[in-house]
Amino acid sequence: MANRDTKLIDMTPDGRFIEPPKPTLGMILLRLAAFGVFLAVGALVFWTMLFMLPVLILLGVIGYFVARGQMRRFR
Repeated sequence: MANRDTKLIDMTPDGRFIEPPKPTLGMILLRLAAFGVFLAVGALVFWTMLFMLPVLILLGVIGYFVARGQMRRFR
């Protein structure tokens, strides 16, 4: 099987290149707003994780010692 070059040059019959449409101001603002929302959600998730992680570690250590104490009492 021959190697096929799949590159495509998008030209008009008179030799000019076809330009992709320029984004409108509304589309640019919409993309910036969406980026801001995603950034805010990411920051909220990060800070929630940052504050919850020590609490969860502490609860895990407490649970370990409680379970260990229960196992000793049943022996």
